[in-house]
Formats: sequence, structure tokens, C-alpha cells
Amino acid sequence: MDNISTVRTYEQFREDFPEWLITIRNPSELFTRQPGYFVSQAFCVIGALLCLGHAMHRGGRWPFLWLASALSGLMIEGCFYFSPFGETIWLSPTAIDLFGQRIPLFIFFVYPFFYYQAFWAVSKLQLKCRWSEHIATGMLVVLFDFPFETISIKFLHWTLHESEQMLQERVYSVPWTLLLFFAVTTFTFSYLFHNIRKWLDRTALDRWAAGSMRVELLAAIGAATLSLSLGSTLFLAFNYPLHTMLGIPNGVVTVGVFVSVLTIFWKFDRKSNRRMPYK
Repeated sequence: MDNISTVRTYEQFREDFPEWLITIRNPSELFTRQPGYFVSQAFCVIGALLCLGHAMHRGGRWPFLWLASALSGLMIEGCFYFSPFGETIWLSPTAIDLFGQRIPLFIFFVYPFFYYQAFWAVSKLQLKCRWSEHIATGMLVVLFDFPFETISIKFLHWTLHESEQMLQERVYSVPWTLLLFFAVTTFTFSYLFHNIRKWLDRTALDRWAAGSMRVELLAAIGAATLSLSLGSTLFLAFNYPLHTMLGIPNGVVTVGVFVSVLTIFWKFDRKSNRRMPYK
């Protein structure tokens, strides 16, 4: 016979698990307390759904891009909040919160909202070099994310504790390391999303024409899962030797990386003889 304490613990788990998994609050009450936060959430959710509608209308690889970016957000936020670093950020309550009220549901819509717009804008630039395309995508996502992070932190939509050394150096309340992380992660995401399909399917296809369902799903899932690990590795490759070992401030490291990649972007695209098709 099971121990009484074990049975009570299991019963307590069964009772608390639904509330731990998902917490639902009254939206009107939240709007009264933090109207700006509520509007920000609605803006991101509606924007992501509009991007999804556009992707379905355009067809090709665009729906898979939306799916991959949503999965990427799930991976990034999940790994962050369930890691020791998750204790350094706390978000204000939202209408739907997950996993012990730690992760708001709307945050998963932010990634397809930003990623999709960045990819679409870059696809219209007629860049000559593929590397320029990946760099431009990463920088555009940072350009979208920076004002979003600034406003959210200023109005206490979420709080980043300064107890974490990597988050101490900031620009307009946004940690420099956060901007660098999103830039390199999006860069690797763009690279993997396009190249995994190329590695799996040697058929000559237009860049945004869809291949087989199996290949496109593998490319989407692979880009979402591998971009986090490769992006984190690339982030540490920049940050650890320059900041941790040499003591260079994070702001200088981030600005230096951005200036360097923008210079590479300009040189690669200007020197390339190949012009990407306008779609």
C-alpha cells in the first residue's frame, strides 16, 4: 500500500496541475491595470495572425516560415524560462499565462510577427548575396525588437533583474547582450531555414517555392531547434573572449559586431555579381 504522504502529494499534483499549466485571467481587469501592456499584447497577436494570413495567401514556403518562427519562439522562451537564467526576468500577468504563470501565451506570437516581416522585407531588397540576406534578416529583427523591448521594460511589462551580470549593461533599459543574442540567433535561423531544405532536396527550386511536405517540415523544425544552439554558440564566441576574458564592455562588443557585420553586408552585396530574383 502506498504511503499516505505519497498519495496526498499525487492528489495535490492532480489538483494543482491544470492551474500550473494554464492560468486565465479577466482581460478587462488587466486592461484597467495596464492598458499599454494589453494593447501591446493585442498588437503582437493580431500582427502575427495577419502574417499567418498573408503566408497562407502567398503559399510556397511562407507558411512553413511562420511555423518555424513560432517553433523558434517556443524553443527560446522555453529554454530560457526553465533554465537558471529564467529567474532574472519576471513578466506582468496576462490574460493567459503558462507553466506556473511564468510564460505568457502572447510571447509566442512575437517571434512570427517579427521574423515574418523581416524575411518578407529582405526578400524584396533584391540582395545579390545569400550571406547578405541572412545578415539583413538578423539586423531587421533587432530593429523591430529594440523599441518593443524598450517600451516593455520602461512600462514594467516585464522586469529584468540586474543581479545577472550579462544583463547589467544596457541601452535605454535594454541589455546589450539581449540585442546581440537575437541578432545572431536570427542569423543562424535564416541560414538554416534556407540551407536545410537545400541539403535535403537537391531539386532546383525557386527560393520561396515549396518542396515536399516532409522536407519543408524537417527544414522548419530543424531551423527552429538548431538555431538556438548554434546562435548561442555564436553569441558566446563573440561575448566570452571579448567581454569575459578581455573585459571589453558588452556595449562595445555589440556595437562592434553590428558594425562589422553591416560592413560585411555592404561589401558582400556590392561585390557580388549575382542578383537574386525579385519575388
